[in-house]
Amino acid sequence: MSWLAFILLLMVVVLLRQPAISALFALAEECSFHWGTYRGTLRITRAIELLRPDRLMRRSLLQLRVHAHEALGDTARAVEMAWLLADEARAAGDWGLANTAINTFINAGLYREALDVERRWEHPEEDLAVELGPDEQRDLVQLNLCEALYNLGDWTAASERLRAVEETEADEPLLRHAILLQRGWILAHTGRGAEALAAMDQLDRRDLPRVYWSEVAFTRAAVLRVLQRYDEAEKSAREGLSLARRAASTRNGLFMLGQIALAAGRLEEAARHFEAGASHPYKGQGGGALLAWGDCLERLGQGARAQEAWRLALERDPQSAAAKKAASRLGRTDGQGEGSTGG
Repeated sequence: MSWLAFILLLMVVVLLRQPAISALFALAEECSFHWGTYRGTLRITRAIELLRPDRLMRRSLLQLRVHAHEALGDTARAVEMAWLLADEARAAGDWGLANTAINTFINAGLYREALDVERRWEHPEEDLAVELGPDEQRDLVQLNLCEALYNLGDWTAASERLRAVEETEADEPLLRHAILLQRGWILAHTGRGAEALAAMDQLDRRDLPRVYWSEVAFTRAAVLRVLQRYDEAEKSAREGLSLARRAASTRNGLFMLGQIALAAGRLEEAARHFEAGASHPYKGQGGGALLAWGDCLERLGQGARAQEAWRLALERDPQSAAAKKAASRLGRTDGQGEGSTGG
């Protein structure tokens, strides 16, 4: 190859490098948020690294990797990387990066750690979030932190935080429909089923990333369960399972079927669904369902197995309000000591 040809080739590589990075990154985002092909996301991000991206792109690649590992159920790896992402988010003043870290902590049952990301925020001048403005990204953080609060048992604080976000009168479709989703869940779990259903009726899942469509169906199922419309609730839960792309979504759907069957008084069916959910490879969160599984088994006269289920709630979701209830059922105080009876 002549020197001239080599120089021309080098120029082509340099000129095409940034467009190639941008195109590959767009493909990785489609894999994560539209198709739910998370292993593809990880392969593409590794390919982009070979092209020596700049620091801003490396942050975005880390964010995609955290999301992919969490969605695949590799919770330990996702949490390890989420700590790095939280540090990057604070350094850049990027609420979008922070939101991914917070969501990862919550899905791992690390609710206090999720809240600490916000508490430790230093409010730097520059905010590099681009797909949504900084205000919308901050509001998405607040919506996720509602989940941290109610998993800790503070439904009042979660409702107040949601109300503060609602008062911003969001124009961004994704944020507006995410608010409706969180509103439906909170209202259903605070005894306001009719209002919850009205909120869900306003929600258009097409304005949310496709990989979260299953959560819309599960939330609607939870609302219908509260309204004692069990057949419709089961149909919605099964629809959610058919839409599931994330490991957590499949597990959550199995648990939702158990909750519906339990509320309907079909105890043996409920126990089967709960056991299937508990046996799923995804182990994050789930304390409320594991607690309900134990209660179901106790009602079936299976006291020893009920205690095993309650212990799982303590082991897998130790920060949750459900874990405290499980400890009480096991005859413990603050999760310490051994009890011999359930209920």
